[in-house]
Amino acid sequence: MKNFGFAFLAFLLIGPLSACGFTPLYAGAGGGGSISIDQIDGRAGHALRKALLQQLSVGLPGLEEPGRLTIILKESVQRLALQPDEAATRTDILVEAQYVLAVPDNAYSGKIEAETTFSVPDAPFADVTAQIDASDRAMTLLARRIVDDLRLKLAAEE
Repeated sequence: MKNFGFAFLAFLLIGPLSACGFTPLYAGAGGGGSISIDQIDGRAGHALRKALLQQLSVGLPGLEEPGRLTIILKESVQRLALQPDEAATRTDILVEAQYVLAVPDNAYSGKIEAETTFSVPDAPFADVTAQIDASDRAMTLLARRIVDDLRLKLAAEE
């Protein structure tokens, strides 16, 4: 009964906010072009799509119409600095994305690369965690570079 009373009180206090023009701070402005991002295969693709959604949530300057972003992702792992027993001590994660942003009257495309590296830990299963972390960092960097490249292409068109 006590929870019901609390919920009812919260409803009475929060309900009038919709009538006063309240909008959440990070809500979409309604203007600007919305960019939909196609699904990208794999765990790394999910991380890239998530980072792109975050980067593109405010839209792109100079792009008012909606667009569709398609990405082909390639990821490779290179083991470096081999020890005498042929165990790797450093690993590079190399990622490459070919993208196409299609808008009603135009299309923008490009190819972006990123690289992250990590030290291979001594623990057997810690390598998996370190590789996942490095891959996530690479996807964040790649998303930032894709958005920066699109901003440059849109600015050059103006």
